[in-house]
Amino acid sequence: MRKTWQVVKMFILAGASALILAACGGGGGGTTPAATTISGTAAAGAPIIGSVTIKDSSTPAKTKTVTIAADGKYTVDVSDMTGPFMVRADGYVGGNEYHLYSAGTTADVGGTINVTPLTDLIVANIANTVASNYFESGNFSNLTATELKTESDALKAKLLPVLQAVGVSDSIDLLRSSFSTDHSGLDAALDVIKVTTDPTTNVATIENIITQQQMTSNIATGTYTGALTDTTNVATGMTDIQSISAGFKQFSDLFATSLPSETNATLRGLFDSATFLDQGQNLDSFLSEITTDKEMIGISFTNISIQSMDVAKGTATVAFTVLENGKVSLDAPVAFYMIKKNGKWYMQGDQYIVGTDIEPVAEYHVTSATPQIITGIRFNIEDRGGLNVTKAVVKGTGLPVDGVTLINNVAYDEFQIQSQNQTFGNLYPLADADIAKIADTGEPYTVELYIGTSTTPAATYTEKLVKRPYLSTELTADSFPKVTSPTATELYALLGTNADINDSITWTLPSGLTNDWLSVWVGDNAGNTARFEAGLLPTETSRSLVLSPVTSTGQRFTITWGNIWLGAHDSYGRQLGISMNAWQ
Repeated sequence: MRKTWQVVKMFILAGASALILAACGGGGGGTTPAATTISGTAAAGAPIIGSVTIKDSSTPAKTKTVTIAADGKYTVDVSDMTGPFMVRADGYVGGNEYHLYSAGTTADVGGTINVTPLTDLIVANIANTVASNYFESGNFSNLTATELKTESDALKAKLLPVLQAVGVSDSIDLLRSSFSTDHSGLDAALDVIKVTTDPTTNVATIENIITQQQMTSNIATGTYTGALTDTTNVATGMTDIQSISAGFKQFSDLFATSLPSETNATLRGLFDSATFLDQGQNLDSFLSEITTDKEMIGISFTNISIQSMDVAKGTATVAFTVLENGKVSLDAPVAFYMIKKNGKWYMQGDQYIVGTDIEPVAEYHVTSATPQIITGIRFNIEDRGGLNVTKAVVKGTGLPVDGVTLINNVAYDEFQIQSQNQTFGNLYPLADADIAKIADTGEPYTVELYIGTSTTPAATYTEKLVKRPYLSTELTADSFPKVTSPTATELYALLGTNADINDSITWTLPSGLTNDWLSVWVGDNAGNTARFEAGLLPTETSRSLVLSPVTSTGQRFTITWGNIWLGAHDSYGRQLGISMNAWQ
């Protein structure tokens, strides 16, 4: 049908052109419309999820920003801009943040300018400084097409054996050749070749992750040392990468419109049950959880990025992007392990012995006292595998020199900060002065885990914040979700009773926030508690619940305190929650 329509359209256009030419007295006098856009692909082993900004050479400089499509493609109208241009891609690949640069001249208008780790290195070698400095300085008005081609060709020559091994033509233009993010061609090369730049030493390291061969570029002088010549197992590695990506596609398809059974053969066939471990859970526990969680419906795992691979041993680590109902979740694991058995790749989980998550959190506390806003870092640690992990110590910027110690509180199913007000639980409040010390993105924190009475860590993990916590001065009561029912007065009315609570919680969200979690607790002064918890769907504004204040032996207790906690998160995954408290 589509081909038929195209043929008809061609005849219509041809006829229209003939009429125009006839009206003009035949040939001559026609003009070709001027090109007005620059397009390309923004990728780093997978499409970058984010935006592209183009900056021109006019004074003052003009900039335009567009969203990158799911396949990494972008297009910007530059008809009112002046070349040369600098291009910046900002976003995430596999949960890791990227800011990559590229460049072009007026001659590139109507054509392609890619943005990848390789184009970033090309620009840096021309500028003799990290590419971000070149972009910010605006001092690129003398950039020429010859400079771009010379540096592009110089880098290609150093990478050519690897490029050829993954099927890239010798004539490839790293800056301008169009490519698709399908783990083939230039995209396959970006799977294999990783670039890291040290802004302090001005040295970039380029590595073939399959062979571990490295070369360097001194961007201060624009000179290379070494070349990537070893192609051992590269072709096999590319086939493996495509197989791994296909496995995650299968996983996503199973959750596209419904929840599969935890015994689903296709689902279980994606995992290695003998070695699987994820957030402290074995495979049975993991599958039982994800196949009963309605939040998993519509979830997908995409933009698979290979972090490391040993083809000979049949092992790999990957990162990926999680989409929840079409929105990016920045809560994906730092690394997900893979193992190859009998020619097939299987998932092994993140291999963490406990559930571990460190997140920036802001809470609005509504109590009988003056409402207050608390901002800081929450340490979500759970001994989900029952390994008798008794203590965790978290260290990093803004925290005490010796770190923050958390003790496994079995009654609450989580670790809580030692010797801290129970109101905050596992949230460590930070003053604005301490938050100001934290990097805006990517700040690392280490988590040391101790089993029993041992003084030697059983495991140590590094977690990175996607975004620093909010400063208290950046927030007001209107920044948080608002519980519209029950009111604070109605919550207080529960105190002194022991009847079942059969109610609905309703709320509203500020623009830009997405639902996260709802928790309702009641308890007495003897330590008895009853709790309702639920993960929330993005569009929910109410949830019904039934809560019975009974002890573990089935005896009714009189409620002396109650709490409603409603959480949401912003586009960076920072949690903003409201805590309504009532105490007798």
